[in-house]
Amino acid sequence: MKAVVSSVRARAVQVAASVLVLASSGEAAAAEPPIFGLAIAIARDEKGERVVDDAWVERQIDDANGFFAPLGTRFRWTIEKELAEPHGELHARADRDALTPLTETNVIDVFVVRALEDVDEPGRYRMGVCWTGRGGKRFIVVARTARPTVLAHELGHFFGNRQHSTVVNNLMSYTRDGGTVFLDARQIATIQRSTRSFLETGRLVDVGPPRRVR
Repeated sequence: MKAVVSSVRARAVQVAASVLVLASSGEAAAAEPPIFGLAIAIARDEKGERVVDDAWVERQIDDANGFFAPLGTRFRWTIEKELAEPHGELHARADRDALTPLTETNVIDVFVVRALEDVDEPGRYRMGVCWTGRGGKRFIVVARTARPTVLAHELGHFFGNRQHSTVVNNLMSYTRDGGTVFLDARQIATIQRSTRSFLETGRLVDVGPPRRVR
């Protein structure tokens, strides 16, 4: 098993290098679609192992980029942290709110947990949620049981699509029949509007792609 870095993984070093390169590249960098950083905090299972591995996380991110990249919004894993107990299982609103102090700035926080219980229907478990914690801080929680498109779905909420769709195979719907999953025109416009707002307000920053520094 890989050694776990308790605060910020080597990916954070890549971010710092990327920011320096982007700052020196001037207007050329500004023409590139933004890439937003994801801070991933991963819980441990009953045996002390991470509940998901890198490949699981990367597949979730790849699927999210499949939906968002054509809209001019991309994501990159920039920070990895261990999600310490008692945060490995979330059963009540207070459990979700307790994640707020663990969030980072200028990135999208994603907490990967062993179990995520529905706070409105106790006993029912969810694959993911986009949650507003203390002080209005928004973040995403994904259960280890999540299907590949769950992160993309929750990012859809994060980027302004608050309501679920009733249309089969819409990304913001719970219903799938094996067909192509899609976003509609209104949802696309909302994501693009939120992307501009996040950049203009500094809520998120463009971390840029990984760069090789000689």
